[in-house]
Amino acid sequence: MAKPNPLSMAAQVAESMKAPEKPKAAPPVVPAVAETAPAKTTREGKRFLGYYVEPQRHDEIKQAALDEGIQIQELLRQAVDAWMEANGTEAVATVERRRARRAGKS
Repeated sequence: MAKPNPLSMAAQVAESMKAPEKPKAAPPVVPAVAETAPAKTTREGKRFLGYYVEPQRHDEIKQAALDEGIQIQELLRQAVDAWMEANGTEAVATVERRRARRAGKS
C-alpha cells in the first residue's frame, strides 16, 4: 500500500483550519427621498463664525435654545441679527472707515 503524501495532508489540515469565508454584506439600502422633503440648509456660500464660552455659559445658551425649540446656531444667529438691527449701520460704517484708512496706508 502506498504511503499518503505528508505535504498534501498538511495542506488539508491547514485548509481545514482556515476561517470560513464570510458572505459579502449587501450594500446598505438608501431610502428614497420624498419629493416633497424640505431642502436642508447648507453651508454653501457661508463662512464659519464662532467663539469660546465658559461651560456654565454654554449650558445656559443650550438651555435657552432648548426652551425656544431651536438649535444653538439659530439662537446665536437671532442674537447677531438683533444686534445688527440695533447697531448695524454704525458697525458697517466703522468697518468701512477702517478699511479706507488701511487702504490709504498701503
